[in-house]
Amino acid sequence: MEGNQRSNFVTSHSLITHPLRKAKKKTRIRYYVTLEYFVSQCPGVAEYANARLSQYQAMLVEEDNTIAVTDKNRDSIIHSVVNDSLRPWMWKYRFWLMCDIALIVADKSTIEKVQEDMQRYLNKRQQAVLGVLVSNLFTDETIPQRLLFAEGLIHQFRLNRRFTAQQELRILITANMSAGKSTLINALFGKQVARTSQEACTANLHFYLNKPFEDGSVHLRATQLILSATYKDLMNAGQIGSGNIASYFRSFVHSDPPSRICLIDTPGVNSAINREHGILTRKALMEEQYDKLIYVLNANQLGTDEEIRYLKYISENVPRNKVVFVLNKLDNFKSTDDSITTSMESVKNDLVHLGYEDPIVYPLSAYFSLLLKMKQNGEPLTEDEQDDYDYYVKKFSRVEYDLSSYLNTFTVPLQAPEDEQLALAVRCGLYGLENILYGGSDR
Repeated sequence: MEGNQRSNFVTSHSLITHPLRKAKKKTRIRYYVTLEYFVSQCPGVAEYANARLSQYQAMLVEEDNTIAVTDKNRDSIIHSVVNDSLRPWMWKYRFWLMCDIALIVADKSTIEKVQEDMQRYLNKRQQAVLGVLVSNLFTDETIPQRLLFAEGLIHQFRLNRRFTAQQELRILITANMSAGKSTLINALFGKQVARTSQEACTANLHFYLNKPFEDGSVHLRATQLILSATYKDLMNAGQIGSGNIASYFRSFVHSDPPSRICLIDTPGVNSAINREHGILTRKALMEEQYDKLIYVLNANQLGTDEEIRYLKYISENVPRNKVVFVLNKLDNFKSTDDSITTSMESVKNDLVHLGYEDPIVYPLSAYFSLLLKMKQNGEPLTEDEQDDYDYYVKKFSRVEYDLSSYLNTFTVPLQAPEDEQLALAVRCGLYGLENILYGGSDR
């Protein structure tokens, strides 16, 4: 995806509190017909616009479209929504309509073209006020009192505009099989978007993108565009081919606007069955554009020959200041048998011998991080997940499992906050990792 297509794909769009939800059915249908007409006149956004329109159709029209639209009656329908002199109390509708069109097409010149088309239904005073609305979409100034009835829609557009104007931070994630790479991606999202399995489930590159605010939907672009992807859609996408997935990152580290992020998920390099996975990943390392590389290490399987060969390859082909190491699955350690300190020191020493001078290594429990975010955001946990959550809350409350205490001395020290869940996020490692990736904390 390039240009406007990519920008549209990562925009958020919530219809939950839309002002037309409670309108009479006939009014809702007329509104949808008008919206569909103006959007259909916009070039270059057909696939995305049609997907968005289907969401509006589900909300406004449902299955019962009782208006037969013809070339003869379309103009009168549009007039009844944009400027009905017999029902002057509907004057707000044209402003809501303009906001909805802007949220769908996003592009400034296209929005201004729609504004021009809509003005033929308005007198000069009405045209001027509509112009004030359009101008307000492209500023961050206080919304005028007379437009506060459209504040929610204006705010959504502004959030999208500021978000898509940012430069994208691209992070490539690589690992051997079963290191917990997909679980880390889910933990960064705070929801289940990547397929996790003991088998080699990533056979292609997958691109996971952030959105500016939570709208309750996940976008999927694989064989087709889906703006309300189900869990089944997402799991199937991992088996089909390369895909793009966009959803709001429920980050422990907050910024306004949120950072625009693309996670590039690569196949595990040590699949004995699918040797082409390693070839694809090495090609991505050389050809993809990325700002950082996260290498996920399995704390329970350190120092294999295959791992050492791959780490050596990365040290020879990727600038070392881009590479961040994550030592994952420390939640499986037992204090009587394992030592986090010894494992961290061993990993750092091995990396230094492989050519990484002063490597950044972040200890982490990606699984507990995911459970924390799901709990924090009211996501239902299965019985097993709830049992795991309760167990890890107790485990990570112990001093020796405060993973933030094992961070490199060059990183900014993390102070555990008073909020219990955020304090646990610090202790399980994800808070510190998110800081160094896109929260502003660095070496």
